[in-house]
Parts: sequence; C-alpha cells; structure tokens
Amino acid sequence: MDIKIFPPSEQVDIAVDLGAVPPALPETISLDQLEEQDFPTPPVIIEGVLHQGCKMILGGTSKSNKSWSLLDLALSVATGQTWWGRPCTKLPVIYINFELPTWSIKNRMRSLRACRPECAGKGHALHFWNLRGKNADITLLRPQLEERLKKQQYGLIILDPAYKVLGNRDENANGEIADLMNQFESLAQASGAAVVVAHHFAKGDSTVKNAMDRLSGAGAWIRDPDSIMILTPHEEPDCFTVTSILRNLPQLPEFVVAWSHPMMRLAADLNPDALRRPQSKNKVCSDKDFVEAVITDEAKAFKAIASDAAACLKMSKRSVTNYLTRLTAAGLICTSAGVYWRAKP
Repeated sequence: MDIKIFPPSEQVDIAVDLGAVPPALPETISLDQLEEQDFPTPPVIIEGVLHQGCKMILGGTSKSNKSWSLLDLALSVATGQTWWGRPCTKLPVIYINFELPTWSIKNRMRSLRACRPECAGKGHALHFWNLRGKNADITLLRPQLEERLKKQQYGLIILDPAYKVLGNRDENANGEIADLMNQFESLAQASGAAVVVAHHFAKGDSTVKNAMDRLSGAGAWIRDPDSIMILTPHEEPDCFTVTSILRNLPQLPEFVVAWSHPMMRLAADLNPDALRRPQSKNKVCSDKDFVEAVITDEAKAFKAIASDAAACLKMSKRSVTNYLTRLTAAGLICTSAGVYWRAKP
C-alpha cells in the first residue's frame, strides 16, 4: 500500500485529514452586545476560592495529606459545610480515586465523618469512582465520565492525583500539559461542574521559589487553572502555609492549616511566613518572640511597637502590621483606638 507523504507546506493535523470536524466557534460580539446580554456569574462552590464550572489545583509536597484534604473538601461540598473555614455550596460530588484501595477510602471517610458530626447522615450526595489499578489517559477517560455525568448532575469533580491521568504526556512539556488542561476544561464545560485535581511539588527547597513556581513540571500547571491552593511546609511540624492564586476572585491572605488526624484544621495562631527552611537559614521571628519583644501588658502605640521591632527584630513596618493583624485576630493581642497590649491568659 502506498503511503501518502505531505511536504511540510501541506501537512495537516491528522484528525482533520481523517475528516474530523472541529466544533463551531462563537461569533464575535461588540462591547454594547456584551453589556446587553446576560452572562450570569456561576455559583461559588468554595467561598472566595472556586466557581462552579472552573478548574482548581491543590498542590503540595509528597505526603502533605493532599488526598485527605480533598476527601474533606468532597465531604464539605456534598453536605454544604465549611472547608478550612470557608463556607461551601451544597452540591453533588464525584471523587475519582486512582491511588487508594477501596477499603482505604472507606476507612478514611469513616474517620472524617466521625470527627465531623455536622456531616453525619448526608452521604448520598457524595459518590466515588475507584479506579486504582485502572489508570487511564484523561482523553480516554473523559467520554466515559461524561456518559456517567448524564445520569447524575455533579457540581464538583475531584480527580486524585493528576499524574495518574497523564497517559504518555510529559509533565514538563508545556504543550502536553496544556492539552491535559484542555481535557479538564472540556470536562468542566460539558458537565457544568468544577474540576479539582491534586498535583505535587518539584524537588528541592520550595521556600526559595515563589508560590506559583513550586509545582512540579511545565508552566501550564500554574497558568491554566482558575484557582490554585498551594500547601507549603511550615516550620511547625505537620503544619502548612496555604497560598491562594486566584484568577476570578480577590487573592486571599495566606493562612496556616495544621494536620490533626484525620483532617487539616485552621491554625490562626501560626505565622504564615514561617516556612520550613534548611537549618542553615534563619527562621522567621516566632509569634512568641514577637509578643515578648515588643508587646507589653500596658497599651502601646503602633509607632512605638514598630520602632522596637525594627531595633530588636530587624522587622519592617509592613511585617509588624501583618503580625499585629494576625495575632489580634487570633486573640493573642488586644487592640483599641490604635494601641495594643498583651491578651490575658
């Protein structure tokens, strides 16, 4: 059989050559038409973090309890409860599990529900698709999932973890990861659900990088999602600073969560800037040191606190403001009329 070979100037995409017809593109619209037409904002699934129909990545180091956190998120959305202190809209959820044995998922959910009595008896809206040992390229998986979605209208789809659906894609190749993200986007568009996936950090000291550069692989991992939540190890054991990178919503202040089996809990008393660093690097000033060095039992004005912090802690006014705001919210410092003093034990 003769094989037709096209010269470079005539080469076409193989799908087009086989007769595939791409979907029609929408028409252009003017600014006036944009103003006249109704484009409703989709519901927010996680307050301040994620809209329905959008994509999110939860990124962190290996063994940073990402799966536990995503199971907790699934339970929170399915029951309309809070996740890391943020209210969630009650919607049906499907958790697609590629990593854990089914018995492990069952045990984890029992543990989570035992410490979250507000979620008891509300498991009918949370479904699992356990595919451990049946890892598939998302391109092959998506049509099957879309078929299942016709039977149940999910508001949130969680795929854990992302690397299990890469297929033959290279996580360091921008073009191939952009294609992966397009598959997630198609899934979100076809279902109307938000899509959340877990991804891991690159090797090495993550604290020397910006939060958006800590994820392993190509830049498309960070550029494509609408929402990204980054878990970076804190200097306190089993604690993580959470950094949000949001496209459609205002950026959230960083905060700390602490692992307390079987879930992460907010740790409002911990400084988000105090990331775990190699021993050769200085630690960020601890909250205890800050309070002992510059806050007294007597009321003290901000100017005096900033001056003392600069002298004995080498701290900028901006950092002083961050410490005062956070420690006041945590109840460790009291404030009134622009002065601050230590809270009574």
